[in-house]
Amino acid sequence: MVVSGASALAVLATGCSSSTPGNGVPAASGPRTTASSTGSGSSAPGDSGRDPCPRAYAEPDPNRPQITLTFDVSEDLGTVTGTEQVRFTPDMPVHELVFRLTANGTTAYPQGNSITITQATADPAGDHFRFERAGAASGSQGGILVVPLGREVPAGQQVTANLSFTLKLSDSGFERFGRDRRLAWFGSGQPLFAWERGVGWHREALARWVGESATSEAANIDLTVTAPGFATVLTSGVQDAPADAGGGRRRWHAVAATARDVSVSLGDLETTTQSAGGTKITLGSPRGMDRGQTMRLLTRAVTELSARFGPFPFPALNVTLLPKNGGGIEYPGSILLFGSDQLVDTHETAHQWFYGMVGDAQSRDPWLDEAFASYAEQLVNDDGEGNGRPLGGQVGEGINDFPDAGAYYGTVYGEGSAALHQARAAAGAAKFDAALRCYINANAWRIARPQDVATALAALPAALQVLRKAGAVK
Repeated sequence: MVVSGASALAVLATGCSSSTPGNGVPAASGPRTTASSTGSGSSAPGDSGRDPCPRAYAEPDPNRPQITLTFDVSEDLGTVTGTEQVRFTPDMPVHELVFRLTANGTTAYPQGNSITITQATADPAGDHFRFERAGAASGSQGGILVVPLGREVPAGQQVTANLSFTLKLSDSGFERFGRDRRLAWFGSGQPLFAWERGVGWHREALARWVGESATSEAANIDLTVTAPGFATVLTSGVQDAPADAGGGRRRWHAVAATARDVSVSLGDLETTTQSAGGTKITLGSPRGMDRGQTMRLLTRAVTELSARFGPFPFPALNVTLLPKNGGGIEYPGSILLFGSDQLVDTHETAHQWFYGMVGDAQSRDPWLDEAFASYAEQLVNDDGEGNGRPLGGQVGEGINDFPDAGAYYGTVYGEGSAALHQARAAAGAAKFDAALRCYINANAWRIARPQDVATALAALPAALQVLRKAGAVK
């Protein structure tokens, strides 16, 4: 995510190489080996026996969650009824399943957006589902859905959950849920499966301001959206051609084979498609909006970032340019753009590497995606490298540890990106860039931790000293 406008500019400006051919999902290999921990949200030790500098992106876990989502959108685009099935093979014993209810947060719910769980069952079946407040807005069901299991399920044995829910969309501003006449959009609209391998469930409070506070494994997601016939639908994943659903409605299907989450936008959209280095970019907008400049910026961003960090992580990038101002919100293989400029478009595209492919616990370690995305944008656009910016030692704080949104953006985005630039200068650009490629390759499709950055930079003590001063690594 990035906030646009003058205030954002003030905030954001203050070896190994990948040989993965093409785009898409690498062939599956063995799962990541981690030490087990029962503490929700706690860090797991680094993986033993894993190459710290593979020559290509690490491969996704063949045992990753299998998620089937359906969204049925009302004629006025204000109500979405959904279902979610999760098939999950845990790597440690579990006695319950945990989902995050993002739409009930204190930035979305007061605007009229919400998610209501109407049914939740599991196999093996347990007690009735329940909710935890977890920073959700007053009046909502809560921020966490807990589905008990009938018994403790050992590692390696599959668990299945089936959920039904209703999502309400309102005329919002810069927010991941909203509608505007014949247009609607939502990201994290489903109960978000909150598991981290080797760690357990993430129950952290939802973000107190517009920002990310989620943790989810890269999953194989099958997504179907049924919408009014006039609507064009753009989602995460590789989309099929729409099919007739009867009653003047159409059904849109997509597969996102390694996605932590998905976004959906729909309405009276026009689309433009272009290829950049084998990546199919589709840009949609309400009729009459100019898409030419935004497509040029996205194509440039994909090309330049791929040259620096490795092949684009997904086979398709689907972007919707919305008639709102504010910035951008990223999802794996998709972006919601609330306005468009070089900073925002490049930053959100950089998130396809930093969050989309190399994941993180966004509430616990937000700098691992926001500071890196800002750093990547600044490298590509040659702006605001911040080599002289003082480092205050709080870059590694969680999103809700800051007193307000300004302090969060200024520290995690601004000071975090400056720390990475200063670490690069201290180590030497070539050595730092090679070490960063090692970090990306080794942690592809995983949930990275600050220690993984430290491991990648172990041979560059000057760079590590800078990041320790910034409070990014220990």
